[in-house]
Amino acid sequence: MRETRLLSSAALPWIAFLAVALAPLVMSSSWTNMAILTLLFVHLCIAWNLVGGIAGQFCIGHSLFLAAGAYTSTLLSVHLGITPWIGMFAGAALAAVIGVFIAWLSFRYELPPLSFALVTIALAMLGYLAISSIDFLGASRGLTLPVRGTPAMYQFRSDTTYYVVILIQVIIALALSMWLYHNKIGLYLRAVRDNERAAHAIGVPVLKYKMLAMAISAALTAFGGTFYAQYLQYVEPHTFAGINIVIQIILLTVVGGTGTVWGPVVGPLLLVPAGEWLRHSLGGSLPGVHLLVFGVLLVVVIRFAPDGLIGAFGRARQAWRFRRGAAGAAAR
Repeated sequence: MRETRLLSSAALPWIAFLAVALAPLVMSSSWTNMAILTLLFVHLCIAWNLVGGIAGQFCIGHSLFLAAGAYTSTLLSVHLGITPWIGMFAGAALAAVIGVFIAWLSFRYELPPLSFALVTIALAMLGYLAISSIDFLGASRGLTLPVRGTPAMYQFRSDTTYYVVILIQVIIALALSMWLYHNKIGLYLRAVRDNERAAHAIGVPVLKYKMLAMAISAALTAFGGTFYAQYLQYVEPHTFAGINIVIQIILLTVVGGTGTVWGPVVGPLLLVPAGEWLRHSLGGSLPGVHLLVFGVLLVVVIRFAPDGLIGAFGRARQAWRFRRGAAGAAAR
């Protein structure tokens, strides 16, 4: 009986996620577009959480990885005719190399969390300036992908197909995150997050697991960059290499719950549709109102639920179980 309850408890979040995720397949195209953007941010938040949440390395340079995936696959497609299905792996490999270098830099110079965050911001800004200045990369005007309209070139006629592709990517990323979290790797990463010196003292290879977490996170982010580039059919520095998208990723993850498996899923599923609705309904009269609402919500979550909505839900469930157990004991 207990094993059955545990199995149903583990399956319930997956059932709820799939029910929400599959709903746009029977809705109108406008809802499908919003769902694509929502799932893209779910994917990016899961990727960032591997480093920023589970490993506790507060990286603000994920725009480098997003741009690596978008620009690598685009350049290979535009100049060499290589399908983005192959280019996405080249972009992921490049992003992983950059991520490993950043992790090595952090370990080599023993950067404290704040210094590490500032270094990653600096690297992200350098990447943005470089992309904006190099003509081969399209500079500030960006690059337009050639319209080929064939699935073999990662181009589809229906938004529903793009939705299915990003849904599959999210399921793979979520399953990988869940496996890492409950594996020895996740245990070591959380030990590094909680106390790096203590983890090193008990024999945890800190550098190895920092580099591994950063490589996986960077590669997943690059896959998201390739998808976003193919969906928009256009790449430019502000969208793919700017700091704004990283701030959104971090904000959504923090609201959902950093360092958890489902926090990076809950945050975007709740806030991205709400933000899009606010932007479309009030953006004309109050530009940026959705960002203001996000900021206020972030302050409220940090004040009353510092471990995010998932943490608050977990505490509420424990309190309810305690009260139910106490009531049952009193009745006996």
